[in-house]
Amino acid sequence: MASPAAPPPNTATIILPPGFTLEQFYTLQGQLITIAITVAVAFGVVMWDYFAQLPNEIALYSTKDKNIWRAPATWFFVILRYSGILATLPSLFFTSIQSQHCQVAVVTSQVGVVLVVASSGVIFCYRVFAIWNGVKIVQATVALMFLVMIGCWIAVATQYAAITGPPTPFGSNCQMLPIVSWAPISYASSVAFDTTVLVFTVAKLHGNLATTKSKVGKQIYTDNLVYFLLTAITNITVLTIQALGPQFDMIKPTAVPFSTLMTVTMGSRVFLNLKLFDQRQRNAAAGIPLSINSHGTSSHSRSLPPPLPMDVKGVYDGPYRGM
Repeated sequence: MASPAAPPPNTATIILPPGFTLEQFYTLQGQLITIAITVAVAFGVVMWDYFAQLPNEIALYSTKDKNIWRAPATWFFVILRYSGILATLPSLFFTSIQSQHCQVAVVTSQVGVVLVVASSGVIFCYRVFAIWNGVKIVQATVALMFLVMIGCWIAVATQYAAITGPPTPFGSNCQMLPIVSWAPISYASSVAFDTTVLVFTVAKLHGNLATTKSKVGKQIYTDNLVYFLLTAITNITVLTIQALGPQFDMIKPTAVPFSTLMTVTMGSRVFLNLKLFDQRQRNAAAGIPLSINSHGTSSHSRSLPPPLPMDVKGVYDGPYRGM
């Protein structure tokens, strides 16, 4: 009696990209998984920061001082809060998830990235304007660098494209098309803008820190400088990675989300620093001291009267009174 035929082995068909061997394909999949994890981590941190700063955003909505909404920086703070999510959430769809709308996800993400750069840039500009008390040459220089930066980011953002590929065993089936060779100009423009902001900040705060006796005033200045410095260091690092040769093409995308992450988090804190700066000016004019708690944030003593209403616009348009 003949034995029954053995069942055929289970097989799977893997569609290889043109010119790829099976080993190269597995290496590519490993690199894509690394990119997907990086994007997911960046999105998670952006969401954590969003909820961490949510009380400050709610305080803006609930304030009785309507003048704060006349300040452009307030509106750009809100835009920055949500553009960070807009930039990172769609990235999950073309790095981690099977999708039939790859190009839509890429375009949406790039819109969010441009909004992040623009809104944080405006906040940085206003902070420098406040420090320099409306010096025209400073305003003109910073504004020019800001416009150049935005132009570069928009130009590069329009070059990103993706196609929907066949289903893949890991990550996303979206396939990013090659980007133009001059794409690093976006990060170069950010580095130029950050450097300009940092130089003007250091030039002004060097003298202010030497003459300021208040611990609160010194901390406001120091915190502001740290936020600018961290943003500049991050963009310099990403620019360095983006300028590497073609053999590092799979490493370059892993650095991009962290530039967006740092820009969102530092931009939000520069705005809050700007509010604190204005609050200190108004309280100093009214003779109300401002103290610092153990976490480095400002707080009023319980024996003091309620804080004066904060008008962020006053920092931009009012006379500079120093710290």
